[in-house]
Amino acid sequence: MGTTRAIRWGTGGVGVVAAVGAWFAGAEGSRAGAPWPDQAQPDGERLVASLGCGACHEGVPEAEEIRLVSPAMGDGAAPLAPAYIFHYMADPQAIRPDIAPARMPRYDLTERERVALALFVTNERELRGVDDAFRAALERHPDADRAEGRILFRTMNCAGCHAHPEVAPSRNAPDLSFQGSRVLADWLAGYLSDPVTIRPSGPVPGLGGQMPDFRLESGEVSAITGYLMNRSAATVAAWEPAELSPFSMEKAETLIRDRWSCLGCHQLGDDGGRIGPRLDGIAHRLQPGYVRLLVEDPAHLNAGVVMPGSLEQPDRLDLIASYLLRREAAWLGSDPVPGMPALPGAAVVAGAGAVAAVPSTGEALYRSRCAPCHGVEGGGDGFNAPFTPVAPAAHADSAAMSLRPDDTLYDGIHAGGWILGKSHRMPAFGKSLDNGQIRSLVAYIRTLCNCQGPAWSRDGRRP
Repeated sequence: MGTTRAIRWGTGGVGVVAAVGAWFAGAEGSRAGAPWPDQAQPDGERLVASLGCGACHEGVPEAEEIRLVSPAMGDGAAPLAPAYIFHYMADPQAIRPDIAPARMPRYDLTERERVALALFVTNERELRGVDDAFRAALERHPDADRAEGRILFRTMNCAGCHAHPEVAPSRNAPDLSFQGSRVLADWLAGYLSDPVTIRPSGPVPGLGGQMPDFRLESGEVSAITGYLMNRSAATVAAWEPAELSPFSMEKAETLIRDRWSCLGCHQLGDDGGRIGPRLDGIAHRLQPGYVRLLVEDPAHLNAGVVMPGSLEQPDRLDLIASYLLRREAAWLGSDPVPGMPALPGAAVVAGAGAVAAVPSTGEALYRSRCAPCHGVEGGGDGFNAPFTPVAPAAHADSAAMSLRPDDTLYDGIHAGGWILGKSHRMPAFGKSLDNGQIRSLVAYIRTLCNCQGPAWSRDGRRP
């Protein structure tokens, strides 16, 4: 699990500690997550509630318990010195053993991110208790500010536990109500012990974010794993991947790389997008029945999921799911997209969680479904654009868009890029969006380009 290290405050450190002494009770203790006070063996459900998993995830107890013991932040809360937050977030320590097993998890934040977060969560504009280390960090990152810290606070869903008047909490992580039908127990235990990035652009694509490290003891890992693996969904039926011949394996890989849109969002080997999880090694992570249902109808598992349903025939879906589960590859996790969430144009969804209902307006649909590649403003510069073999269309380009009739835009959204002779990595949304939603997307694209289609294609009506 690793060992903790004392925070070296430097000049002014005593003042920093004193500034928060009335707020934090107790002295610095051992590793976060002190021994359970009431029982030798932790209870999984109780531990999930105490850690505040429900602050980010649906399907587990609400987060009220953790909110009762987590200090509020921002204006109106107890005063905090930015230097204290800067140092504390480098390696959170257990300073309130009375609230165990609740604990502050560890995030892998850069120095700049810790500066920005420290500036945001303080409710005072005057920098008090600045020590040498924090002063040097401020000088190295002079443009880090409260606005950047606010994005981080929202991305990490700090408001799920810490009340803040400027940021509302949101459920921005996967539903845990059917983990027993979704993942493999050994993988889950390993992930809880050592979290790695699964979704390279964040649970809500483009907003970044990560699963923090709660530094769980082995008994806690076992308890949480057992609790979550006992939660299953009847809608995920048992299914076994077919034994595939070398020819069928090659056929499936050709379909994925050269015909289907999978690698527009997912990475396979060194190729592919950075929106969804890596496809390598999913046999070591996911249940076969879940994979088969996921490639056909992901919204059946998670309402509001960005991944569209497939229009392919069942035998093709069987082939692809079997290939992914039979392919020899290690599970390595994913590398986060550089610059999340401060990358310009990265914040593609405002206020929507990963399990939110499918948005109905053209703008909201565009931001969640199209902006990862085409950019928030339609400039063809979304965060996923560098990972596509063909540059995404710039929907804000009036000269180009005025040459495309509305029905051409509709067909591309419904059936995918290949139907127009464009990149096959542009997915088809026809199974996931109804006619009205696709028409609203076409109408929104017209607002981005501030143009209409060719004169011959118009009938006097807007889609």
